[in-house]
Amino acid sequence: MTGILDKFHVTHGIHGVRVMARSEQLTGDCIAGTQIDTVIQMLKDDLDACAKEMKRFVDLNGRGSLFGGWPSSDDDTQVWID
Repeated sequence: MTGILDKFHVTHGIHGVRVMARSEQLTGDCIAGTQIDTVIQMLKDDLDACAKEMKRFVDLNGRGSLFGGWPSSDDDTQVWID
């Protein structure tokens, strides 16, 4: 999931889900207050879309493992990595 701006990416794995920024620069140069309001609102909308995607992954993980053979959060097992 990247949203409309392609600034964020939702990743998921055995440890959970997270949002990663695709770049250091999240906005262009703004010269007016209305531009600032618009670009920040677009970033908020993108983060809201990421939150929905994260919740979807968490819901999937609650029903079973996202990856075949991996324990879900409901399993009472510990994985040791040497």
